[in-house]
Amino acid sequence: MRVAYLIDRDSIGGGMEYIRRKIAARPADECRVFFSARGECSPRQMNVWGAEEIVVNHLKALLQLLGNPLKRPQGRVTFVVHGIHLRKYESWMPGFWLRRGLEAWLYHRCDRIVALTPTDHDDILRLYGRGLKVDVEPNTLDGWTATLADSLPEGIKGPFKYLCVGRFDYQKGQDRWIGEISKKEKGKSKKCGGRTLFIGEGPTLAECKRLAEKLGVEDLCVFAGAIPKAERYLKCAEAVVSPSRWEGMPYLMMKARALGCRILATDCPGNRDVLAGYEKWEKLEL
Repeated sequence: MRVAYLIDRDSIGGGMEYIRRKIAARPADECRVFFSARGECSPRQMNVWGAEEIVVNHLKALLQLLGNPLKRPQGRVTFVVHGIHLRKYESWMPGFWLRRGLEAWLYHRCDRIVALTPTDHDDILRLYGRGLKVDVEPNTLDGWTATLADSLPEGIKGPFKYLCVGRFDYQKGQDRWIGEISKKEKGKSKKCGGRTLFIGEGPTLAECKRLAEKLGVEDLCVFAGAIPKAERYLKCAEAVVSPSRWEGMPYLMMKARALGCRILATDCPGNRDVLAGYEKWEKLEL
């Protein structure tokens, strides 16, 4: 069978991680990845390649595939709704209802919808219509082998009490953790004394650095930038921190739990699904 995986762009993250695992689980099928940023996700492209099954992982790719009501690919279309995007656009955003209506129309044009968690399943039906066929297929760590580094990344000196790994973005909430560090220093909080190692890049990185300086806690915040396979360093601190405002089904929390790490994380969708019942999870109220 020819299986096409459609995604926004070639980038490191949960979307590509999901696709890699799906392809690895189908050794007998001919699989190929197409990117909407390159204009590769059109119905014509799918038909020319002969896609029998089309798995879409981002809304831009789905719009490119099904946005024309007069055209449709021959293959069966499955859309994987990632919780990180499901909750990204809230009612306060301009054009919220227009976007929500477009999403609902596209979802109902799919043959199948996949949610990664029960929470996402319920939210999809609530937001986009009870008539949708939605299946739950959780992410897993099948095939993942932990390879931990013996030391910190080059140029980074410990010790660290906390490790915060993730793309710097409003959703990830690194700014909230920096604020909590400041409260601790001012005696208003007892949650986070000690240095934090931040690994990652993104649009809010410069803003977070300025915030740390403004609050006078830059000596407690070490920004290492992007580091390949950052999960190797999950044991380099006393606790792993996830101050996210919302999540999809976070691989990092799955890996930290698998390694038995102490975890400080917000009780938000995504984190809640992965960490439920984990004794070493301390809920963050930020």
